Amino acid sequence: MAVEDKERFPALHIGVLGVITITVYGSWYYAFGVLLDPIIADTGWSEAVLTTSFAVASIVAGFGSLGGGWLLDRSGSRVVFGGAAMAGLLAFQVAASTDSVATFAMMAAIGGGAFGALGFYHITQTTAVRISSQATTKAIAVLTIWGAFASAIYIPVSAWLVQSVGWRSTLRITTLTAVVALVLGAIVIDTGVAGRPGRTRIWAELLASLRVSETRRFVIAQGLVGMGVATILVYQVPAMTAAGLTLTAASFWAGFRGFAQLGGRLPLLPIVSKLGTAGSLRLAFGAIGLGALLLAFAGNPILAAAYALLAGFGIGASSPLYGMHARDVFGATSLGTAMGLLSFVFLVFGSLGPAAAGWIATATGSRALPVALAAVATFAAIFFIRPGSAPSNS
Repeated sequence: MAVEDKERFPALHIGVLGVITITVYGSWYYAFGVLLDPIIADTGWSEAVLTTSFAVASIVAGFGSLGGGWLLDRSGSRVVFGGAAMAGLLAFQVAASTDSVATFAMMAAIGGGAFGALGFYHITQTTAVRISSQATTKAIAVLTIWGAFASAIYIPVSAWLVQSVGWRSTLRITTLTAVVALVLGAIVIDTGVAGRPGRTRIWAELLASLRVSETRRFVIAQGLVGMGVATILVYQVPAMTAAGLTLTAASFWAGFRGFAQLGGRLPLLPIVSKLGTAGSLRLAFGAIGLGALLLAFAGNPILAAAYALLAGFGIGASSPLYGMHARDVFGATSLGTAMGLLSFVFLVFGSLGPAAAGWIATATGSRALPVALAAVATFAAIFFIRPGSAPSNS
């Protein structure tokens, strides 16, 4: 039986997907919060404009996620990973070289959008499910354990790099790591297109799922949590530095928050067994909300550590739970397209959080207020999660 389990679970390929997850999320989505103040100091560009550029990248990633999930269902993983590598490399190299904030914003939107649309969890989790058909829950859980190291690695490393070589070289270096991982994934993993459902069936199943109230509630919850989490990730370092911590200390605790995601992923299967995916998501959202409230005032190591542990647990648990709950409520046939829809909602509605936070911080001079509002949005998402069952044709 042990040999059979190894054959059913492609650990090496899941590891490659894990490296893709770490680098794609880490190189832009997590590192941006570290780069924000150094970019402002070097260029004089407006904080509100820069946070809006991050938001635009999230919007592009969100809309692109619909196409990315569909493309994965129709054409396989090699096309998706290869496209992400080419677009991200070209766009971020230009962004790292320009002296124009307009060019930076446009290229960041393209690069961040490509990485998000073609390399975030809606792609890697679906790919993991496709190559681990006999152990899908384990595949999602293991993949997201890998993913927990994204911020733990990239936030402190980005802080060290930006102090050593500046933000421009930091952006080039982190981008290159993601490109290398994506190319490796395109070489060694191929979900193929054999046996993939036709275009009509994919969209028919997705639309049938959205007629169920529990599924619609899940989509709304995604949007609310997206606003909260995106604001937290962009402002975790700036909020702590504004509250009194040094950049090095704030980056350490932000990175530790990423490492603390393991606290939400290692015990996840027993939690799901006891609470189900819906109950587990409610628990995760509550932890994120409490963590955000602490972040708003995290000017000392005790509050920073408490934030890191609570938000780390919640964000860590929620990432695999999205995939598990989506599998339960949407079904397997259209999973790539469904995960693309959820990513679209998470990123597009989530983009409102950092954009609004930047303008609120600029207008009020406070970074605590927008983070506290992020906590409110996350708490609100708890009330929209309901158990569901996949369509009968899945």
